[in-house]
Amino acid sequence: MKCGYRWLWITALPLLAGPVQAAPKAKPPQAELFTNLLQCRSITADADRLACFDRQVGAMEAASQRDEVVVLDKGELNKTRKTLFGFSFPKLPFLAGGDDADETREVEGVSHIQAKIASLRSLGYGKWQIELEDGAQWMTTEAVTGRSPKVGQSIEIKRAAMGSFMGKIEGGRTIRMKRVS
Repeated sequence: MKCGYRWLWITALPLLAGPVQAAPKAKPPQAELFTNLLQCRSITADADRLACFDRQVGAMEAASQRDEVVVLDKGELNKTRKTLFGFSFPKLPFLAGGDDADETREVEGVSHIQAKIASLRSLGYGKWQIELEDGAQWMTTEAVTGRSPKVGQSIEIKRAAMGSFMGKIEGGRTIRMKRVS
């Protein structure tokens, strides 16, 4: 009987410790070219500061022309997230949803897409390969019953449990899907 109380005390101990605070999230590292540019602001002499800015902007422009650095605004980043929807990537800071305060955001910043079907190919047994307007290729992993999909119909694809995806073609039932290219 004594053993049972000890087990209860050990399991209750973490509850008595209070809430656990998450460690503050570190900012992703910035490109050296960008940090060098920002350091130019600390130069007090006007001519030297201007020379620093000119030098660093020139270096960024050259790197951009060599495709070594890319600058995206938030709109372009959101477009990129949508085109990558359905692929598995490591957790990359520039693809993350942003501020952790918004717990509802998905890891990639996109929880679903809505698009038009650009082309279709029957894979037999009621399964289909579907190309969307942006060129993304999806495949149904279960048979589409009822009406067959048609080019021009809208499709909504949502993130589902355990890394899977569910798609709903205009007027049809929800079916499992996977991104193929």
